[in-house]
Amino acid sequence: MGGKPVKCPHCESANCVKNGKANGKQTYLCKECFYRFTINATKRKYSFKIRKKAINLYKEGYTLTEISKTLNIKIQTIHHWVKKYRYLRNEKKI
Repeated sequence: MGGKPVKCPHCESANCVKNGKANGKQTYLCKECFYRFTINATKRKYSFKIRKKAINLYKEGYTLTEISKTLNIKIQTIHHWVKKYRYLRNEKKI
């Protein structure tokens, strides 16, 4: 790792080891809490407007694949949103 020790962003332990690569970036594994992370990772966040649009398309009967292609968002992300907002299923639109 050379130089500065890597700290886990989850538990702040310095007991971390290299653990392969993801998207061309080095990943690390915390040996204390088993959290896998990359240094200076940025999460891609979607606005509530985009989430709302995806959920409404799903409620209108579009498949996850169709929504994914329309909004250029991974199917797994949309599936997660559908599960997360399942309590709103009774509503026509959010």
